[in-house]
Amino acid sequence: MDERIDLKKFFRIIRKRIVTIIVTVICVSLITMGISLFILKPTYDATAGIIIGKLTKDDGNYSDTQALSTLLATTMDLIKSPIVLNSVQKELDMNDKDLEKLEEQIVVQNNRNSQIVNVVVRDHDENEAKKRADIIANTSVNKMREQLNVQDISLVNGDPSIKRVGSLTLNVAIGIVIGIFLGVALAMFREYWDDSIKDVKEIDGIGGLPILGEVKLKSIKRKSINKSKGRKQQATILTENKRGEISV
Repeated sequence: MDERIDLKKFFRIIRKRIVTIIVTVICVSLITMGISLFILKPTYDATAGIIIGKLTKDDGNYSDTQALSTLLATTMDLIKSPIVLNSVQKELDMNDKDLEKLEEQIVVQNNRNSQIVNVVVRDHDENEAKKRADIIANTSVNKMREQLNVQDISLVNGDPSIKRVGSLTLNVAIGIVIGIFLGVALAMFREYWDDSIKDVKEIDGIGGLPILGEVKLKSIKRKSINKSKGRKQQATILTENKRGEISV
């Protein structure tokens, strides 16, 4: 019973403070849109693919599954190892700080039962992301061939694919959700600190006493104003009627 009463009170507060909630949602959405358009830099993901093992059947059977799994794991470890990254550092003429940043930008992906390993590089510069992904993938393939004598490895044909991460619509949607939560929290905060009584039901809920009647001061004030206006109009009419008359 108490939970039902609290729920009703919650929705009553929401209805009473609906303007506060709407204004909060609009403000947060506009702020999110402004940050997305003018402050946040666009982010891009460049993906370069590496094919490992033979994709065709050999004597009616595919290559050994265990050996292929080991080769996939080895390649994924090699991509972010110092063997590859040091070569990439020299080719891109990077310092140690930039190399650490590049290592954080690299993500190695492999779907289950797939012979393709994806090298993903995330950067704010679209061309730079594609360039780094291509160099890392090429260097990884060369190191696998030279140092581990793995010949069944090659790059996926074509340049690295590029896509933009996130969107304005998604950011605004997130801002709307955050605005709703902030609006409700602000409404509850205002209700908590507002000690004024604006409804008869609030008196009943606070004091627990029955309400015998209600006096609408606005209506009484409006009626008194109308009566005073009527009296003034009557006095004006009588004054105008008596003009020009002489009493004896």
